[in-house]
Amino acid sequence: MRGAVTCIGAGGHDHRTSFDSLLTADRREAVRQTAGDWIKRLRLVRYGDETMRERFRYRGDSLWWFTEIYLHKMRRLETAIATIAALDAAITADAPARLVVQASDPVVREAAAAFGAARRLPVDFDGAADRAPSRWWTSRLVKWSASLSRVRSRPQLAVPRGARVAAFVHTAFWRAGRDDEAAERYVGPILDALRARIGDAIAYVGVGPRRNFRARRWWDPVVAAGSDRPRVVPVEQLASRAALRDAFALWDRRDALAREITAGAAIREAAVVDGCDLWPVLARELEDAARVQWPWSARAMDEAGAAIDVLGPDVVLTYAEAGGWGRAIVLEARRRGVPSAGAQHGFIYRHWLNYRHEPDEIAPDATGAGGFPHPTKTLVFDRYAAADLERRGHLPAASIEVTGSPTLDALAAQVRAQSTDDRAELRRTLGVPVDGALAVVAAKFSEIRDELPSLFAAVVARPSLRLVVKTHPAETPDGYRALAAGLSNIAVAGADADLARLIGSADAIVTMNSTVAIDGLVLGVPALVVGLPNNLTPFVDAGAMRGADRDSVGEALDALLYDRQARAAQMAAAARFASQFAMQADGRAAARAAEAILALTAGDGSPARSEIS
Repeated sequence: MRGAVTCIGAGGHDHRTSFDSLLTADRREAVRQTAGDWIKRLRLVRYGDETMRERFRYRGDSLWWFTEIYLHKMRRLETAIATIAALDAAITADAPARLVVQASDPVVREAAAAFGAARRLPVDFDGAADRAPSRWWTSRLVKWSASLSRVRSRPQLAVPRGARVAAFVHTAFWRAGRDDEAAERYVGPILDALRARIGDAIAYVGVGPRRNFRARRWWDPVVAAGSDRPRVVPVEQLASRAALRDAFALWDRRDALAREITAGAAIREAAVVDGCDLWPVLARELEDAARVQWPWSARAMDEAGAAIDVLGPDVVLTYAEAGGWGRAIVLEARRRGVPSAGAQHGFIYRHWLNYRHEPDEIAPDATGAGGFPHPTKTLVFDRYAAADLERRGHLPAASIEVTGSPTLDALAAQVRAQSTDDRAELRRTLGVPVDGALAVVAAKFSEIRDELPSLFAAVVARPSLRLVVKTHPAETPDGYRALAAGLSNIAVAGADADLARLIGSADAIVTMNSTVAIDGLVLGVPALVVGLPNNLTPFVDAGAMRGADRDSVGEALDALLYDRQARAAQMAAAARFASQFAMQADGRAAARAAEAILALTAGDGSPARSEIS
């Protein structure tokens, strides 16, 4: 969080501290939890005789499902909470007579003003404030883009009516800066496995912003014979402008809805957090949800419903079931009595509100509207994810099935294909001494950068250790290279570097939040986690991974790489954890997923299929 605060004492002395340094890892953890809890409480705010969840609906379904993910994704409520946490830390340390806040973000300034009023402490501001973002253009773009997308000239593709499976895929999933390879490894095997079983009885529906498709390995099943054009039918082709009549009507009411959602004493009182009145922040976010998120969500529901009506599938498949499009697709499938399947597409973060649901959210509300739109069957990588969705998401156990991770299957196959000579040659190329060790950093620079100075210093102090940083596909190597400049035993590999080769030759993985560390549990490569607490904290607490703070990272490297007894104990604990939660790579994940999806087409799950044991 950009900005700083200067604490000025009664005697005039001052102390300036950046917000980033005030927000320690523990405080950031608490901020995320508090922000999530605050958002979740809003569903219960009363508007007369109805709660927010009951009051605001579209075709009988609650718009709360889209409100919460908008508030969570924008992160402005979290920024307000973080400001309060940082300022509380500042006054605890310095006991100032007044504060001077240096920040241009209007959310930070509004939260700081609320903090000063609540703590009865004068707060001044240094510098100009940015203007609060206007949603005027974004709101209009929702309707304009819906209309223009239907007059744009494009080839009309054949519509496979009566398909057994309607697979909704994001047309913009492979855009600049995205993890293309991971996307291919994830989507491809499942689509391949489905096509191997039912041939052309799959309809591929493209949703979201239009982008040029790129020929990729996974896309082979959806490319027509003799053609280089994917057989993905844009959802706009399946949903005419007339099908969006209700969504356009909601868009016309957006300003009235914005006034309604911010009206009343109850919602006004809900803006008070830790004694601080954050109404300016909350009111603006709720208004924006009504003006932008709700019209977009209504359009997505209309388009998904129209596509399902045209295609008439036996089952609907999505791999983003907890996001905005996924919720719209599942809602419309449920409305029509069509079973749906959602396939896990990545690690489920602890604080990700998309997967946090309270028991009352799963059940129908007082109006009879259905509960949270979870798929008929959610296909997950392992029992850890399944337990998480049951515990924090309160999904019915019968709606979750462990099928494995196609991504991990592909990575494991690549690692196992390497020979001893291949590994030795790579280590020689990287300059790893015969008796030395190789560690690979797999993380986003934006997340791990504050931990890198201490990590790099520990590596430099150990000349026999070679550290290779694998740049995340969504980033460039520049940030890493600036910090590693002149450090002879640290190398930075580009985003296109072969991750499987690196992991297969490594003695350890160093990360902060990457799922690569979880893959390492199965592949037998131990992980060191820095920047705790973070999303891998449960794995560290369980002993499956080793954790280290900035002062102990060198000691942790020694234990993991050079202490045979400690390393063996760590690997044994990781293996037990992987076994306990059925984390495995047997090459059958895609096949199991396909079998589970097709079982839904029978309506009773009758087809026999192999389960992870």
